[in-house]
Amino acid sequence: MLTLNLIISELSVDALSYLRYSISPDSTLQNSFYIDRMYVNFKGKIFKNDNINVSFRFTTDVGQIKDIAKSGNYEVDTTGTDSVKIPKSSIVGSYYLYSKYAFIEIKYSDYKLYFGQTYNFWIKTIDEIWGYRFIEKTANDYFSVLSSADFGIAFEYKSKLINSVIGIYNGEGYNKLEDNKFKDITALLSIYPITNENVKVGIHGYGYYGKYKNEKEKVRLIGGFSTMSKYFRIGGEFSNFKGSTLTSDDTISSNIISAFLTIKPMDLLDLFVRFDRFKDSDNLIIGGVVLNITKDLRTSLNYKQYKEDKTLNLQVEAKF
Repeated sequence: MLTLNLIISELSVDALSYLRYSISPDSTLQNSFYIDRMYVNFKGKIFKNDNINVSFRFTTDVGQIKDIAKSGNYEVDTTGTDSVKIPKSSIVGSYYLYSKYAFIEIKYSDYKLYFGQTYNFWIKTIDEIWGYRFIEKTANDYFSVLSSADFGIAFEYKSKLINSVIGIYNGEGYNKLEDNKFKDITALLSIYPITNENVKVGIHGYGYYGKYKNEKEKVRLIGGFSTMSKYFRIGGEFSNFKGSTLTSDDTISSNIISAFLTIKPMDLLDLFVRFDRFKDSDNLIIGGVVLNITKDLRTSLNYKQYKEDKTLNLQVEAKF
């Protein structure tokens, strides 16, 4: 017998915020408070029966206006750099609201279909291994090689030993308009040869192929590894890519190497260190401690260095 239950009213709302205070340890002592993220998640069931569940997710986020062109009071730079300058803008530095995720999810057994503005599954996978997105994005996200969300459709199979995803997207992220006839194809495969109550070992691979409006290719090939247990976590990723980044139109071929280690001597305390290398000279170093105050509240005192920029940071992750 086919039983269909409409549960439109089954709606949950929760929030997740990342807050930060940073100070430069040099003679300037430049310091500031920031809202790095402020997610509000709306999740609900559309319908379900004995075999199929259909649900939705709509997530908003906030960002700080740093691109002066968004202020509506701009001057075009005539030096040939095609940049935009806006002196004395009244809203640069303000925060604005935007959608991060907006998708329908259909689940049948171990299979899922996502349609809409959905995840980049490589970033989602590595974020879960790294575990500290409130401290910093993972490497391919941080260096703008991949966007954490995009418009498209994805098919996922997930079991205890394997997670695989194939997706078709507009390409270049959720905050850019589609400007060509091409679509980007992605594939993720994670294999967990060792999975038990003490340790989980993973090997991860990801491929991304697409074309720009001028028909030049964009290719990303990424591999990763992970070992997670109650007392430690080790992970990393290696990325080879050809094309432009999300923040530059320059076409380049380059690599990213990232590795991190977390030691958990007690439930309350984590010690971590991470090193990323982009191109031949762009290094990101992060290290510090995390206090797991409750399941909904964590804080971190850490040090970050990217190129010549150095900061001491007090960061907080709060769930509501």
